[in-house]
Amino acid sequence: MNVVEAHHIEYFSISLNHQPSNIVILCPTHHRLVHAGKAIFDRDKKVFRYINGFEEPLKINKHL
Repeated sequence: MNVVEAHHIEYFSISLNHQPSNIVILCPTHHRLVHAGKAIFDRDKKVFRYINGFEEPLKINKHL
């Protein structure tokens, strides 16, 4: 079974922005890692930058 989750780039509780441009689709594991690692999404580079300095590029799956 394939499962994905929607992550608000700017937290919805702060921005109230529910537009598609503010959402990235992640697997449940990465969704939790992004929150636990307090990652910030760099829209220009399309990477998640974690508080420890690690950068994880977004892997684009065009099958969705």
